[in-house]
Amino acid sequence: MWASVQRGDAVTLSQGGVECHKGFVNDRTEDGHTIWVIDKIGDRRLFHIEDDYELQISQNAHAC
Repeated sequence: MWASVQRGDAVTLSQGGVECHKGFVNDRTEDGHTIWVIDKIGDRRLFHIEDDYELQISQNAHAC
């Protein structure tokens, strides 16, 4: 699923059903295994698909 995420998508990342991070995709690797997400205060974080995060694309960009 991460390979379908595009720059600018609003996303929520969770672990074990607990929301950990919200923001907008800043970039991703071509294979979709790694994404960078910027939150509402401008912090940029890297997430890897093997780190057990569940990724949800938000329909409401203002929720981030």
